[in-house]
This record gives sequence, structure tokens and C-alpha cells, in this order.
Amino acid sequence: MKNTLTLAVAALLAGTAWATNETTTRYRVNAEASNVTWHATKVTGEHSGTVGIQNGYLSVTEGELVAANIVVDMQTIACADLEGEWGTKLVGHLNSEDFFHVSEHKTSSFTLRDIAPLAQAEGDATHSVTGDFTIRGITKSVTFYANIIENGSQLTISGSAVLDRSQFDVKYGSGSFFDDLGDNLIHDNFTVGFNLVADAK
Repeated sequence: MKNTLTLAVAALLAGTAWATNETTTRYRVNAEASNVTWHATKVTGEHSGTVGIQNGYLSVTEGELVAANIVVDMQTIACADLEGEWGTKLVGHLNSEDFFHVSEHKTSSFTLRDIAPLAQAEGDATHSVTGDFTIRGITKSVTFYANIIENGSQLTISGSAVLDRSQFDVKYGSGSFFDDLGDNLIHDNFTVGFNLVADAK
């Protein structure tokens, strides 16, 4: 595997590798050493926060990343820019049926479908990644960029993906579903950032 690879993910887990054979090495993502963030905007401002990793893996065969599956625990959604009562209210709203309906959809996930080296680097990224994001039980394919660095038995993967919440039936304050929202408009696109550390043994 090249010392520097790139990928676009949204990947997550804790621990050590699952299995290694002559051609394939499987890695677990270290949840405590990794982080997943979110950033959303509206007419009157913006909010950002984190969501915790439940589990995930990466598989490398003959030096190439061939599989990745990452699951996040939607019950761990947190807001980074508001504290106290306002932060609690925002998180409660995000958990509600207006947004991610967490009581019914406790996890979201990402599954790798394709990865290809970029002919020209895009910032720090060297690969284009396509994968399936599943949110609220709805799966959509998204393409994005990411960077993977191999350091011995450890992989570090970082990047971000822009998702359209309207594709996942998240309707509240969306101009895709409602007219004349004015200052109550919340933009459909939001960004999921990730910095994942995966260990193999």
C-alpha cells in the first residue's frame, strides 16, 4: 500500500483489526481516537456539532482499499456552538421526527462502493470515493474526496462529504418541501466531516 492514499468516507469504530491473511487486512476504527462532525446552515446562522461512532471496519486487499462500513450512533448527536438550555433544545429537535427521528432510526451508516485515484490532487485529497449513506432508513449514493495515510499498521482517513437532507426525508424548514419560509429557511445541504484512525493487528 502506498504510504499516502486518499479516500472520502464518513467511517467509524473502536479497537483492533478483525482478520489478516496473505492478501487482505481488515482494520477496526478506533472510536476514541476518531471523530465525526456535522455543520449545517440556515438563513439566520449556522450550527455545528459531533456524532459518536458505534462501529466500523476497513478492508485492504493487495494494497488497495476495497471495503468500508461505518455506523454512527444517532443517539449521541451533540451541538458544539450552543450550551445550556439552547443547546439542549437544539439537540432535542434534531432527535425528533422533524429531523432524524432517532427513536425510530438509532443509527446511520456509510458503505464504500468505489474508490479511484484523482488525476489531480484536490487539496489534501488524492482519491474520489463513492458510497451509500443511510439516514432515516433511506439510502443514497454520494461521491466525495478524502485522504488516507498509512503508518505501519495504522490508517488515518480524513475528509468531508456534503449531503442533501431532503433526499433523506428530513423536511423541517426545507425549501424543497415548503414555500415562503423566509428567515425560517434551513438549507438542505449539510457537511459531514471525519477524521478516522483505524488499527490493524
